[in-house]
Amino acid sequence: MQKRSPYQRTKIEKISRSELVKDQEDRWRLLTPSGKSIFRVWIMGIVTEKYTGENNYIGLKIEDGTACIIIKSWEGKLDRYNQWDKIEVLGQVQISEKGEEIEVFLNPDIINPISDDNWFLVHRLKIIKQLQKADMNNGIKPATISGVDIGVVSIEDLKLKLIKTVRELDTGKGVSYDQLVASYPDIEEEQIDGAITELLESGEFFEPKAGVYSSAIDS
Repeated sequence: MQKRSPYQRTKIEKISRSELVKDQEDRWRLLTPSGKSIFRVWIMGIVTEKYTGENNYIGLKIEDGTACIIIKSWEGKLDRYNQWDKIEVLGQVQISEKGEEIEVFLNPDIINPISDDNWFLVHRLKIIKQLQKADMNNGIKPATISGVDIGVVSIEDLKLKLIKTVRELDTGKGVSYDQLVASYPDIEEEQIDGAITELLESGEFFEPKAGVYSSAIDS
């Protein structure tokens, strides 16, 4: 399976245990106990239930041994999947409010079947590695390209550099994730993932399509 970013690998339990809060613009947010926003996630699990409804609605209940969550789509993305299928889902956390009822679910961007159970182990190991890196790296290490200091010393510096790079490379169709990673070969990919995720969450970046980014800020 091809790697796609920036989505945060996570156990479903982390989503279910996070806190629902409203931001300054009265929008719902899902926050971890450490105050981190959960927006784009990468999960793996087993389909335990399938739901269908009007307007091409399909819902899948996914369990991974820690908790469960519903994946919803009205675009036909879930047609091929059925109960007991093993899948990976890269998607966006959505929060729906109907009266006093608040529902958290995922809107899938990318879905892949899993044929080899070893991928579940790989997924768990990558989650552990991701957590270890977060503990060791509170900021961005200084980086140089060909001996020239590009001045990236913090997450905020990296975000500014990424915005500038997208503006320079975008010819109208956006800039791919691979292009951004290639632009900063001395910075760890996980750190670039984190910066892009924050830019998407803040609205400074948007995706014309999955894995392609444009700047929402006028130059």
